[in-house]
Amino acid sequence: MVTELRPRGIGEILDAAVVLYRARFRRLLAVAAAVVVPVQALSAIVLLSAQPDRLSFGVTGSVTPQYDSSSVTTQLAAVIVVGLVTVLSTAVITAVCTRIVADAYIGECSLARDSARAVRPRFFAVVGVSLVVLVSELVGLVLCFVGALYPLTVFAVAIPVLVLEGIGVWSATGRSVTLTRAHAMHVLGLVLTVQLLVAVVNTALVGGVSVLLRSGNGIIAAVIGQSIASTVAGVLTTPFAAAAIVVLYFDLRTRDEAFDVQLLMQRNDARARIPA
Repeated sequence: MVTELRPRGIGEILDAAVVLYRARFRRLLAVAAAVVVPVQALSAIVLLSAQPDRLSFGVTGSVTPQYDSSSVTTQLAAVIVVGLVTVLSTAVITAVCTRIVADAYIGECSLARDSARAVRPRFFAVVGVSLVVLVSELVGLVLCFVGALYPLTVFAVAIPVLVLEGIGVWSATGRSVTLTRAHAMHVLGLVLTVQLLVAVVNTALVGGVSVLLRSGNGIIAAVIGQSIASTVAGVLTTPFAAAAIVVLYFDLRTRDEAFDVQLLMQRNDARARIPA
């Protein structure tokens, strides 16, 4: 689908991501919906079970329960469970979408269920990578607020590396560091741009939910409404973010490893084996 492999600027990477996203739109959304819908349902149940007094909505669509009373342990558990489930589900979606987008990138066609089967043996590795990245970002945030930007940058392509190169958790994170280190500002610029675009979509949906719920401040209505908004946002934006990261991965390999030459040689070999 994206046949010209060469170093790309941030705008060009986003353009390529849009092309891939549109080319595999139904499959990507099917994968995202299969994960996001049950995850958001679980999150809503967890939030309601903690019996918050009110909710606050972040600009990225995140929900923070507010309490005036009840058990501190219950409150903390609800926040941790919702946050952890969200991180892990996003990693799983990204992994499956990576396979679909990568196949589209080199002009191959794969079904959503085939991509899911291909990623299934790597499930625990995907979870492991997402936890390593999460812990690194939290440590960076605690030590220095902007310190979270470092793991956000150097681990940006860890999931594509894990899925497409078939290596382990530590090897994938190390490989991601190797690919991104020499192009840190390029990678960080793309990651922040993608996150900004995702935040804009989420903010629009959250704003719509806030308007609908303005006449009533019931906790149940707020949680359900926010869950619907987060579901729609997650289904629409997570595959696009995955597409952008996959294009970034190929871009980094093109810059440092002459990946375009290798791929062209593989295609030429494949064509040579086809009888005239």
